[in-house]
Amino acid sequence: MKIPKAGRRVHVEWIDIVGLVNDVLSKAVPAPCWSEGLLVRVEKDFIVLASSMYGDSPDDPVGDYTVIVIGCIKRIRVL
Repeated sequence: MKIPKAGRRVHVEWIDIVGLVNDVLSKAVPAPCWSEGLLVRVEKDFIVLASSMYGDSPDDPVGDYTVIVIGCIKRIRVL
């Protein structure tokens, strides 16, 4: 799978890791998920999507981020 370069708006379909406490075994399964946002960081093992960003700090921007492990991504497409 080819990951787009940072700076593109993307739709990502992925499998989210689930943790359960004091629950039944049958519910212990990964959760299918999708997220959309601006791809702001691409690393070897993970990507970061921004759904909102605040202020004007170019060195270390403040925002709302979703970090997705590459191995959990089922599909990614540029919007």
